[in-house]
Amino acid sequence: MAETFIQKLMSDEAGRKLYFREDLIFEVTETISQIMQEKGVSKADLSRLAGVSKSNITQLLSGDHNMRLTTVADLLYALDSKLQVSAVPVDTDGILEMLTPTPDEQWIRVGEFMVEELEYAELTEQREKELTQAA
Repeated sequence: MAETFIQKLMSDEAGRKLYFREDLIFEVTETISQIMQEKGVSKADLSRLAGVSKSNITQLLSGDHNMRLTTVADLLYALDSKLQVSAVPVDTDGILEMLTPTPDEQWIRVGEFMVEELEYAELTEQREKELTQAA
């Protein structure tokens, strides 16, 4: 069976570190988005409440922008909420087990979502050029 993207990512220290970094960013941005949805607060509303531009809110919630802890605290405060933090031991084996499908599964559970398991494939230089030119 070919190595999946998550297996490849978790196969070395740098990949595991990246996974857990991105997992934390995802959890924080999803928590803020969920609170906004529950309270019926739009990005424009949050922008006004937190004193941050709407475009900055969009960037922060996309997960692509590194959010400072003070910014997280300010956004949550504007939503009349706070973050409750707890640390748990890293369980790389458990993550791999949870994310690795059995041979008869085409879909796997990731958090609350079901996603199609895709094989990890290295991009050849030629294929990368083709994709870049197509874009």
